[in-house]
Amino acid sequence: MRKPLTIVGLALAASLTLSACGGGDEKISSEDRAKASAAALKYVGGGAVTDAERGDGDDAAYEVEVTLPSGTDIDVELDESFAVTNSPAKASDFAAATPSDSPAPSPSASSSASVADDDRALTGATLDKATKAALKATGEGRVTETSGSDDRDHVYEVDVLLPSGEDVTVELDKSFTVTKIDR
Repeated sequence: MRKPLTIVGLALAASLTLSACGGGDEKISSEDRAKASAAALKYVGGGAVTDAERGDGDDAAYEVEVTLPSGTDIDVELDESFAVTNSPAKASDFAAATPSDSPAPSPSASSSASVADDDRALTGATLDKATKAALKATGEGRVTETSGSDDRDHVYEVDVLLPSGEDVTVELDKSFTVTKIDR
Protein backbone atom coordinates (compact mmCIF):
# COMPACT_ATOMS: atom_id res chain seq x y z
CA MET A 1 0.00 0.00 0.00
CA ARG A 2 2.90 2.37 0.51
CA LYS A 3 4.09 2.21 -3.11
CA PRO A 4 1.12 4.10 -4.64
CA LEU A 5 1.47 6.85 -2.02
CA THR A 6 5.21 7.09 -2.65
CA ILE A 7 4.65 7.38 -6.41
CA VAL A 8 1.95 10.03 -5.93
CA GLY A 9 4.24 11.93 -3.55
CA LEU A 10 7.14 11.83 -6.00
CA ALA A 11 4.93 12.97 -8.87
CA LEU A 12 3.60 15.86 -6.78
CA ALA A 13 7.13 16.88 -5.75
CA ALA A 14 8.32 16.79 -9.37
CA SER A 15 5.33 18.84 -10.48
CA LEU A 16 5.94 21.48 -7.81
CA THR A 17 9.65 21.60 -8.65
CA LEU A 18 8.95 22.11 -12.35
CA SER A 19 6.42 24.83 -11.58
CA ALA A 20 8.85 26.64 -9.32
CA CYS A 21 11.64 26.43 -11.91
CA GLY A 22 9.45 27.44 -14.82
CA GLY A 23 9.73 23.97 -16.32
CA GLY A 24 6.47 24.10 -18.26
CA ASP A 25 6.17 25.69 -21.68
CA GLU A 26 4.45 29.02 -21.52
CA LYS A 27 1.59 29.51 -23.94
CA ILE A 28 2.22 31.76 -26.92
CA SER A 29 -0.62 33.46 -28.77
CA SER A 30 -1.19 32.43 -32.37
CA GLU A 31 -0.40 36.00 -33.48
CA ASP A 32 2.93 36.03 -31.60
CA ARG A 33 3.73 32.51 -32.85
CA ALA A 34 3.17 33.66 -36.43
CA LYS A 35 5.35 36.77 -35.96
CA ALA A 36 8.14 34.86 -34.21
CA SER A 37 8.04 32.10 -36.83
CA ALA A 38 8.16 34.58 -39.71
CA ALA A 39 11.10 36.45 -38.17
CA ALA A 40 13.02 33.22 -37.52
CA LEU A 41 12.42 31.87 -41.04
CA LYS A 42 13.45 35.19 -42.56
CA TYR A 43 16.69 35.21 -40.56
CA VAL A 44 17.57 31.56 -41.20
CA GLY A 45 16.61 31.77 -44.87
CA GLY A 46 14.19 28.87 -45.12
CA GLY A 47 13.13 25.63 -43.55
CA ALA A 48 10.11 24.78 -41.44
CA VAL A 49 9.22 25.91 -37.94
CA THR A 50 8.97 22.81 -35.76
CA ASP A 51 8.51 24.55 -32.41
CA ALA A 52 7.79 28.06 -31.15
CA GLU A 53 7.41 29.02 -27.53
CA ARG A 54 7.89 31.77 -25.00
CA GLY A 55 11.51 32.21 -23.98
CA ASP A 56 12.84 31.65 -20.51
CA GLY A 57 12.63 35.39 -19.82
CA ASP A 58 16.35 35.77 -19.16
CA ASP A 59 17.61 36.43 -22.66
CA ALA A 60 14.79 35.72 -25.07
CA ALA A 61 11.11 36.51 -25.23
CA TYR A 62 10.55 33.83 -27.88
CA GLU A 63 12.39 30.67 -28.92
CA VAL A 64 11.77 29.21 -32.37
CA GLU A 65 13.19 25.95 -33.71
CA VAL A 66 13.64 25.85 -37.49
CA THR A 67 14.34 22.54 -39.22
CA LEU A 68 16.13 22.69 -42.55
CA PRO A 69 15.33 20.20 -45.34
CA SER A 70 18.56 18.38 -44.40
CA GLY A 71 17.12 17.74 -40.92
CA THR A 72 19.40 20.24 -39.17
CA ASP A 73 17.69 22.12 -36.32
CA ILE A 74 18.49 25.77 -35.72
CA ASP A 75 17.35 27.50 -32.53
CA VAL A 76 16.48 31.17 -32.99
CA GLU A 77 15.90 33.43 -30.00
CA LEU A 78 13.96 36.67 -30.37
CA ASP A 79 13.21 39.66 -28.18
CA GLU A 80 9.76 41.23 -27.57
CA SER A 81 9.97 43.10 -30.88
CA PHE A 82 10.79 39.85 -32.74
CA ALA A 83 14.42 40.79 -33.42
CA VAL A 84 16.95 37.93 -33.34
CA THR A 85 19.05 38.06 -30.15
CA ASN A 86 21.42 35.13 -30.67
CA SER A 87 23.70 34.33 -33.63
CA PRO A 88 22.28 31.12 -35.07
CA ALA A 89 23.53 29.59 -38.29
CA LYS A 90 21.70 30.31 -41.53
CA ALA A 91 20.47 27.87 -44.17
CA SER A 92 23.24 29.07 -46.51
CA ASP A 93 25.82 27.75 -44.03
CA PHE A 94 24.63 24.25 -44.90
CA ALA A 95 24.54 24.49 -48.67
CA ALA A 96 25.71 21.24 -50.19
CA ALA A 97 29.36 21.38 -51.11
CA THR A 98 30.08 21.37 -54.80
CA PRO A 99 33.36 20.26 -56.34
CA SER A 100 34.33 23.92 -56.90
CA ASP A 101 33.95 24.96 -53.25
CA SER A 102 35.09 21.79 -51.52
CA PRO A 103 38.58 22.06 -50.12
CA ALA A 104 41.00 19.34 -51.08
CA PRO A 105 41.48 16.86 -48.26
CA SER A 106 44.56 17.65 -46.21
CA PRO A 107 46.26 15.85 -43.34
CA SER A 108 44.97 18.51 -40.94
CA ALA A 109 41.36 18.22 -42.09
CA SER A 110 41.03 14.62 -43.22
CA SER A 111 38.64 13.65 -40.45
CA SER A 112 37.29 17.09 -39.65
CA ALA A 113 33.71 16.73 -40.83
CA SER A 114 31.87 14.67 -38.24
CA VAL A 115 28.60 14.98 -36.40
CA ALA A 116 28.38 15.40 -32.62
CA ASP A 117 25.33 15.62 -30.35
CA ASP A 118 22.89 18.20 -31.69
CA ASP A 119 25.50 19.63 -34.05
CA ARG A 120 25.87 19.22 -37.79
CA ALA A 121 28.93 18.62 -39.95
CA LEU A 122 30.56 21.56 -41.71
CA THR A 123 31.21 21.27 -45.43
CA GLY A 124 32.71 23.17 -48.33
CA ALA A 125 33.82 26.77 -47.85
CA THR A 126 32.40 26.83 -44.31
CA LEU A 127 34.59 23.87 -43.32
CA ASP A 128 37.63 25.46 -44.93
CA LYS A 129 37.16 28.87 -43.22
CA ALA A 130 36.45 27.34 -39.80
CA THR A 131 39.49 25.06 -40.03
CA LYS A 132 41.82 27.90 -41.06
CA ALA A 133 40.53 30.21 -38.30
CA ALA A 134 40.96 27.54 -35.61
CA LEU A 135 44.48 26.60 -36.68
CA LYS A 136 45.45 30.27 -36.80
CA ALA A 137 44.10 30.73 -33.25
CA THR A 138 45.95 27.71 -31.85
CA GLY A 139 49.13 28.34 -33.84
CA GLU A 140 49.59 24.65 -34.51
CA GLY A 141 47.87 21.30 -34.22
CA ARG A 142 45.62 19.00 -36.20
CA VAL A 143 41.88 19.44 -36.67
CA THR A 144 40.10 16.32 -35.45
CA GLU A 145 36.45 17.39 -35.70
CA THR A 146 34.29 20.31 -36.82
CA SER A 147 30.65 21.06 -36.27
CA GLY A 148 28.08 23.78 -36.18
CA SER A 149 26.55 24.84 -32.90
CA ASP A 150 23.15 26.05 -31.76
CA ASP A 151 24.67 27.76 -28.73
CA ARG A 152 24.05 31.47 -28.30
CA ASP A 153 27.69 32.54 -28.07
CA HIS A 154 29.12 30.75 -31.11
CA VAL A 155 28.11 29.22 -34.44
CA TYR A 156 30.96 26.81 -35.18
CA GLU A 157 33.20 24.49 -33.13
CA VAL A 158 36.55 23.12 -34.23
CA ASP A 159 38.38 20.50 -32.16
CA VAL A 160 42.16 20.71 -32.45
CA LEU A 161 44.70 18.18 -31.17
CA LEU A 162 47.81 20.13 -30.16
CA PRO A 163 51.32 18.62 -30.49
CA SER A 164 51.41 18.41 -26.67
CA GLY A 165 48.50 15.94 -26.83
CA GLU A 166 46.03 18.47 -25.43
CA ASP A 167 42.61 18.64 -27.10
CA VAL A 168 41.08 22.11 -27.40
CA THR A 169 37.81 23.30 -28.84
CA VAL A 170 37.88 26.58 -30.74
CA GLU A 171 34.50 28.33 -30.80
CA LEU A 172 33.83 30.70 -33.72
CA ASP A 173 31.11 33.24 -34.49
CA LYS A 174 29.34 33.52 -37.85
CA SER A 175 32.25 35.61 -39.21
CA PHE A 176 34.75 32.89 -38.20
CA THR A 177 36.13 35.07 -35.41
CA VAL A 178 37.29 33.16 -32.32
CA THR A 179 34.96 33.70 -29.36
CA LYS A 180 36.59 31.21 -27.01
CA ILE A 181 39.13 28.41 -26.81
CA ASP A 182 38.07 25.64 -24.41
CA ARG A 183 40.99 23.76 -22.94
